[in-house]
Amino acid sequence: MGKQTAKTTERSLSIIDTIQRLGGATRNELATELDMAKSAIHVHLHTLINHGYLVKEGEVYHIGLRFLNRGEYARSRKKAYVLVEDIVSELSNHIDEEVEFIVENNGRGILVHESFHPDSQFNSKKDNRNESSTSAGIYYYLHSVATGKAILAEYPKNRVGEILDERGLPTQTEKTITDRDELLRDLEKIRECGIAFADEEYVDGLREVGRRVKNPDGSVLGAIAVIGPTYRFTSERYTDEIPELLVEYVTELEEEIENTYLDDYL
Repeated sequence: MGKQTAKTTERSLSIIDTIQRLGGATRNELATELDMAKSAIHVHLHTLINHGYLVKEGEVYHIGLRFLNRGEYARSRKKAYVLVEDIVSELSNHIDEEVEFIVENNGRGILVHESFHPDSQFNSKKDNRNESSTSAGIYYYLHSVATGKAILAEYPKNRVGEILDERGLPTQTEKTITDRDELLRDLEKIRECGIAFADEEYVDGLREVGRRVKNPDGSVLGAIAVIGPTYRFTSERYTDEIPELLVEYVTELEEEIENTYLDDYL
């Protein structure tokens, strides 16, 4: 038997997800999309508006800004996340490429911090996310990005299996790994070398180099990746130089995290 859930809460969350997916929706559109009675939807909408989680513009409902408050709290509640933001920015400035920090959330990777160098913008990846001006909060399938594979490589095999059973291996590009055995072999290589590569597996023409970030107790905090176009991520720069630099920065970050945790107990 699966874990019990509150049906009313599930319906409210479905409404929120649908409104975001559609970029705004009327009550009639929600009733059609969710196969719910308009009267039932109205109660959920009224409650969410009263609490600031939705706003109504004319006849269209949109996501409210109270989610921004919750999101910023979630992103800053751990001191480690704040330290990561500085390292992501420093590494991006040093290497002149995009750098991202991802955390596993409910079997997918969620973008917590990113830093775009002015010369590193890769429009195809931005288009692949959404039309929002910010990318924080975007979800990735873990198997398709270097950060996700770096995280999966640190998880016990039973946890990896649970994630793959629930989320599957959706195709992002022709190079996305969609065979479970092939992915497991790739994860084994990542465990051995500590570096994850994604060669045009999320977006055509884009390469990624990732490494997990660990907490002082050895658990996985998340993962950092350096990302750029194939024409700049060539030969030894892709296979050696960027990985070495990434290990250096992540090691520094993990030491800072450990020192911060120790200071809390002194």
